[in-house]
Amino acid sequence: MLEFYRLIGFKFEATRVDKGSEVYRAMHDGVEFSLYSIKNAQKSQIPSLQLGFQITDIEKTVAQLVKIPGALCILDPTDMPDGKKSIILDPDGHSIELCQK
Repeated sequence: MLEFYRLIGFKFEATRVDKGSEVYRAMHDGVEFSLYSIKNAQKSQIPSLQLGFQITDIEKTVAQLVKIPGALCILDPTDMPDGKKSIILDPDGHSIELCQK
């Protein structure tokens, strides 16, 4: 998961939390994004949320993301009226929309 979101542009810092696990936090434009270390997280068959990120090189980023085990491209980079878009499932099955204007 960390590598997946690093390729999108997040810079994480690890912090120890209760019960010996870790949380990885990144700040972007005043918004905190946190990933928690969970040993046996289960993937959902249906994404429970969708995140959207504007990036600068969608073709390159998608090519790198799909190499991460568990990541899946469900919409290849496609020209849309409001820019080029792609939808990727992250390793936990969350739907991630990538946009390049």
